[in-house]
Amino acid sequence: MKVDPIEILLNKKIELNKSFYFISGNEPTLIEKVKQIIISLYNQKNTIKYNKIKDITQYRRDVGLFDNNIVYLVSDTSGLNNEILDGLDTKDDVFIFVIENSPKIKHLKNIFINRKDSYLIDCYELTKDLKARILKSFVDNKKIKLNEDNFWSLVEKLDNKYVFLEKELEKLSDFESGEIKEDVIEKIITKDTSGLEKIFFEILQNNERLVNIYNDRVTNQKEANDFYYSFRQFCYLIINNNNQTDFSKNIPKYLFRERGFLINVFNKYNNKKKNLLIKLMLNTEKGLRFDGSLSVIIGLRFLLSFKKITIS
Repeated sequence: MKVDPIEILLNKKIELNKSFYFISGNEPTLIEKVKQIIISLYNQKNTIKYNKIKDITQYRRDVGLFDNNIVYLVSDTSGLNNEILDGLDTKDDVFIFVIENSPKIKHLKNIFINRKDSYLIDCYELTKDLKARILKSFVDNKKIKLNEDNFWSLVEKLDNKYVFLEKELEKLSDFESGEIKEDVIEKIITKDTSGLEKIFFEILQNNERLVNIYNDRVTNQKEANDFYYSFRQFCYLIINNNNQTDFSKNIPKYLFRERGFLINVFNKYNNKKKNLLIKLMLNTEKGLRFDGSLSVIIGLRFLLSFKKITIS
């Protein structure tokens, strides 16, 4: 059965009567938010244990009289098919699959759509209509007043990635039970240099989309330098931590909503990739120092090279 992630997002509820939740799509921050909501709902329902396994073949049902049911977080589709799912002795255990979108998982989505014990939740980058739904729910709950023109102006300005849209909406909370006018929208929802940090959270997009995002936000030498040095903080975070536990502890607190995405990226790196990243950073910094006229091109080359290292 297919479920609308925006309904989960807005209502903070979903029927917890399935064994399998397959969450996928091209928007990692929305995927992470939906996953957190489902986990939170299970926490409210009962005392639950959690366990991370790489793929379904690692599942072993531990039978005990007083055992809690377990929510398994699964990050790989290896060994996944209808026969395997039918043969699992899950009892009341639950499986949440969090899988990056790719052509090879299309047939798996069909499996979960057609199973009565499963939910498929596709999380894609927010469209104008989806942003309008989220904004409408937000202003209604906060009793914020917006005329129609300002409503749609705000929809256009809101980010297409959920985590950043959520941050932008938080800025509007000060106007609870009040009216927001056009000049206020221009002041609090703007495309400024802080948007450069967001580029890091776009790195799993296809190259055409990634280039368009970069070109939209980086147009001169100053912006190229600001982009690189905002991006560099994430590189050092990856390089300077040896395991996921340490990495997670060192994620800045203000990035708590992006934690899942950052951990996902970190887990793609081994020592060989870290060495390649160090070499890339040295070459990039050298280029930015000695050839400022090419800084925008150097920044784009760095971005695409970083993505190549990450996904290789």
